[in-house]
Amino acid sequence: RKDASAMRIMKHIFVFIANDISRLKRKWLTLPLILISPVIFIGLIIWMLSSLLSFDDEDKMSVGLVNLDDSAETAVIVSALAGSAEAADGLEIIEVSESDAKLMIENDTLVSYIIFPGKFTEKMMKGESSELIVVGNPDMQLESYVISSVIDTVVRHIRNSQANILTINHYAREFGMTDEARQNLIFEEFVSQFIQVLSSDTLMDEHQTAQNISAGNMYFIVNGLFIIMTVWVYMLYIALMRDAGSNLEERMRVFGVTYLAQGLAKVLSIGTIITIASALFTYGVLMLGGIDLEIENLLRLLILIALHIFITVMIMIIIDWLLPSFKISMVVQLAVLLMIILFAGSIIPRIYFPIYLDTFFDYMYSYQSLSWIEEIILNGRFTMEIDIMIVTFGIAAVLLLVLSVLKEGRFL
Repeated sequence: RKDASAMRIMKHIFVFIANDISRLKRKWLTLPLILISPVIFIGLIIWMLSSLLSFDDEDKMSVGLVNLDDSAETAVIVSALAGSAEAADGLEIIEVSESDAKLMIENDTLVSYIIFPGKFTEKMMKGESSELIVVGNPDMQLESYVISSVIDTVVRHIRNSQANILTINHYAREFGMTDEARQNLIFEEFVSQFIQVLSSDTLMDEHQTAQNISAGNMYFIVNGLFIIMTVWVYMLYIALMRDAGSNLEERMRVFGVTYLAQGLAKVLSIGTIITIASALFTYGVLMLGGIDLEIENLLRLLILIALHIFITVMIMIIIDWLLPSFKISMVVQLAVLLMIILFAGSIIPRIYFPIYLDTFFDYMYSYQSLSWIEEIILNGRFTMEIDIMIVTFGIAAVLLLVLSVLKEGRFL
């Protein structure tokens, strides 16, 4: 009986998918318009931004380090970090006070400055959250973003190295090492890894990326691609739902079609169409931009794009089911879509938002998606973290299931 019910649901899903495709075929002018219009509009914006925010390759990027921690260990880290990049061509890292850093930002002599907060080393040694704070120059947004990407790498390194440090600390205690010897051991281990990650080569790779972005505008193009694929989801969803009235839903209920089948069909049809279009469009742009990625990185991009799109589609359906009016749901969906784009950091980089929003960014699926897309395309990374996106996908799927049951019972 369960097998028969599952087969019936699958049959209804395929019927709805076929119906969506048939409706798009009848509107053969609609789909090209949906795909092309955002490309033209966002393309013009990218062109204007790239002209306004480009910077001179001969200019030196100056970054300040502000140490608010009184510990000798943090002082060693800051001093070593500043010294590791002194001779790097095009990059200058200097240790300054917080007041001097603010003044230099106002005078546009600093791209940004990095704050090592109080008790930085103490928290790190205890395995607690130990975050670095980046303050960007609002008049040097592109350069500030590049520095922010360096610090994102540092933060990920700190989180990974803390586990190693705690393990070393545990076994050092087991072997009966004195507190002083144990603290020296784990500190030396951390400094070694910290300086390795923030070596001049690492920073210069990021600086070279900034020069490539400025010359080829790839930073703006990647962010534009992300916005386009997100807008495509909304436009195609509205196009398919605009002529699907309540009478159709009632007729479907008579034939035993569930809300779950209708929702899954929408997720599969819209998600698949937009994922294929986004993947092909992204691949074409990469080819035109002369960026040759390995097959495994192309697969990573496809996974990131697909997860982002399918989650966004489910959010659109959830909003539609929660609100009885199509016009109201359309407005709310647009507002939510803008929030998804905004908190991805695609319009305004994360460092220009208040610090208390950092946690929100950390758990925002769109931010995770865009960040790793940028890492793969701009920095040539061969890794990605999709834990947040998978959890978000699971939560959205569960909400979709729960809401479908509630709607079946006419509780919504």
